[in-house]
Amino acid sequence: MGRGTLSLTRILLRYVIVTLLVAFVLGYAIKGVTEKRAYLEAIGFFQYNPNAQKVVEAAEKLGMDPFEYYVKYIAPKNHPELRKSTLRVGLEYMGAVLRDITRFSGKYSYWNYLYGTVQPTWGYIYRTLLFLVLADASVVLLALFLAFRAVRSERFYGFLQVTARVFNGIPVWFFVVLFFLLIIYSPLPSDLANGIKGSGWSMMAYFIFPVLSVLLVASWGLAEGITVIMREEFQQPYVEAKKAMGLPERRVKQHVVRASIVPVMHVWLQNFIEIQTLVLVVDYLFRLNGLGTLLASALIITPDSVFFYAMTFAFVVTVLVLLNFIVSMAVEVLSIKLEPRGSS
Repeated sequence: MGRGTLSLTRILLRYVIVTLLVAFVLGYAIKGVTEKRAYLEAIGFFQYNPNAQKVVEAAEKLGMDPFEYYVKYIAPKNHPELRKSTLRVGLEYMGAVLRDITRFSGKYSYWNYLYGTVQPTWGYIYRTLLFLVLADASVVLLALFLAFRAVRSERFYGFLQVTARVFNGIPVWFFVVLFFLLIIYSPLPSDLANGIKGSGWSMMAYFIFPVLSVLLVASWGLAEGITVIMREEFQQPYVEAKKAMGLPERRVKQHVVRASIVPVMHVWLQNFIEIQTLVLVVDYLFRLNGLGTLLASALIITPDSVFFYAMTFAFVVTVLVLLNFIVSMAVEVLSIKLEPRGSS
């Protein structure tokens, strides 16, 4: 029980550190956006406000540029973020994102301008979670099939190792492009490459090629990791001892599988976190209108300017950090419950 508590504490500490790092980056970005907004407001202030001359004189007494004076001493009245530390701003905005997510109303905090032109909703989260579950379930099933074959066959294990290296070096967008070409130059409906249509079961067809794109990239590495764990487990002394006791091969394999569950769960967790990057990329390319699409809208580059919508970025990052924290804690709790070491 003590070891379990320590493991859960480590995970909690790890995600506290992750949250602080994300909050610092987010706070830095938000303060930059707010400062830029304050400079734009200063232009109007010095052109039209009757008190502009007094501000100019006050700035000259301190040897400051009037615009810098405005941003430092006047703008914080309307933008309190400018007075706060970078970390505090990031944490406050992450908290605002969580409040916005739990409202279910589609109405957001007063920082609406930081969300940009696309207002995040639960629909973005729902579509990404659906895609993630479908993709990860497919990856796990294929990886288990490949791993069990590789455990039984040394030759197939060698093939799996080579294949894992090859496919891990191929970017996921390569397969997306291949599937786009397949859709375009085949009788398949072209809508499969133009975003989700419909709802419920009718939209499931639009996930087929996105799931295949992730499957082709992510399954081989997971299969290799599972194979390594199970092969090492077969070499443990207790395996020979159980064989010497006369246990049938099937029972021995059951013991090995049971003993491999916990390390396999941790390998899966790492793979699950890595898959999320693939899911975001494929989501954007296939226009699935999930968090990947939302993340792309957080940064808009035009010939004249760059627009970064910090709250949209915060929305995506906060959802993923929260998801990974919940899954990591669940895996650790299950690992503690299922740990077979020392059992007969």
